[in-house]
Amino acid sequence: MKILESIISFLQFRMQRPTIYGWFHILCIVCVIGVTIFLVLKKYDVKKTLLVLSTIMLLFEVYKQLSFSFNDGKWEYQWYAFPFQFCSVPMYIAFIASFVKNSKIEKCLYGFLATYGLVAGIGVMAYPVTVFIEEILINIQTMVHHGFMVVIGLVLLINGHVKLNYQTIINGFWVFLIAVCIAVSVNTVTYLIDFEGGLELFFISPFHASSLPVFSTLYPLMPYPIFLVLYLLVFTIGGFIPIGVVYAIKKLTKKSVGDN
Repeated sequence: MKILESIISFLQFRMQRPTIYGWFHILCIVCVIGVTIFLVLKKYDVKKTLLVLSTIMLLFEVYKQLSFSFNDGKWEYQWYAFPFQFCSVPMYIAFIASFVKNSKIEKCLYGFLATYGLVAGIGVMAYPVTVFIEEILINIQTMVHHGFMVVIGLVLLINGHVKLNYQTIINGFWVFLIAVCIAVSVNTVTYLIDFEGGLELFFISPFHASSLPVFSTLYPLMPYPIFLVLYLLVFTIGGFIPIGVVYAIKKLTKKSVGDN
């Protein structure tokens, strides 16, 4: 244990908190674009790609949990960082998808990663206002994590591992719905038994105001069931955007090639 504590303490390098679209943020975006282009052009085996990227994400997550739990020479688990938020799910789904053989399940997992996971990753990469802190490796972890969400989603879409139609979003919706149901159930149970005052997985607890941008404003204006349906609807609509964009780009590219 002492060795582990020494390693964690050594790795907790400090840095000035990165600014949005500062040098660190821009460098991370460039790296994500570069990795995406590389994997799209190389067309590596999708299962192996998912396994490698998700394993890196999981290892970084383990470090994050240890680092958040060990401070000032004391161990105290930080339940707010429990690794089952919306952006945590793609990490598990990608890892599971790398082993799944059933084609129907595979389509659902891929559908989630190429829509919901991709949109969530783009959202954080574009506006990481809540994720940057003053610890270097945690900032790297969060950019690698959300960056890989973008990479995985784009590779699946561009290289044709999912179809560019409404069926892909429907397939992904079932995975999203299951994850939301788990989150709401855990939030409810932990609140009722008064565990840590109730967890806030996905930040959609029935008992705590949401801290998500926009949703924080909507939360007090409507009954919780309507808020939850709206939450599902908004992210589902958002999932259509990357499909539509990639579809349009492919159409324009084919047309341009045909005209030439």
